Amino acid sequence: MRKPLVKLSFPFFLILFFVISAPAQEDSPECAPAMRLHGVSLGMSSAEVQGVFGKDLKIKVKSSGDRSFFQNYIGKKAPAKLAGIRALYLRFLDDRLYQIEIFYEERADVPTLEAFIGNLSAQMKFPPNISWQFVKNKALIDCGAFTLVADKTLNPRVELTDSAKLSETNARRKKND
Repeated sequence: MRKPLVKLSFPFFLILFFVISAPAQEDSPECAPAMRLHGVSLGMSSAEVQGVFGKDLKIKVKSSGDRSFFQNYIGKKAPAKLAGIRALYLRFLDDRLYQIEIFYEERADVPTLEAFIGNLSAQMKFPPNISWQFVKNKALIDCGAFTLVADKTLNPRVELTDSAKLSETNARRKKND
C-alpha cells in the first residue's frame, strides 16, 4: 500500500517544487518590470515618452492601432539626452509603448558584443551575475513578459519588447492582411 503512495507523491512534490520556483525566477532583478532605456519604459503613453525627452524629440503617433515613431541622427548631431544614439524606433499599440529599439554610434571602448552588453548592463544597473544568453551573434534576456536583445551586427543595437503586446500586434496585422 505504501509503494503506490510513494510513487504518486514524488511527481506531486516535483511539480510543487517547480510551481514554487517559477515565480521566484520572474521576480529576479534581471526580470524587473521597470526596465528603462534612456528613461523610457514599456507601457508608457506617447505623451509620457514625450515628457521624458521634452523638446529634444517630437513624438507624433496616432492614439489607436499599431504605430511606429522613427528618428535618426545620421549626418546630424543627436540632442544631449540622446547623445551616442544613431537611430531610435518607438513602437506603440493603442498609444502604449511596446517596443524600444535603439541603434548606437560605434564606440572604440565597446569593440565586442560582450563589451557592449557589459556597458548596457551597467547603464541599466543590472546585477553583475546577470544571465545573458548568446544566440546567433545576439545576446538575449528572456523574462517571459518581455525580452531584451542586444547585438552588434551593423551598429550596437538594443531592443526591449513587451512579448504579449508584440503578439497582439502581429495578430492584428495578420487579421488585416
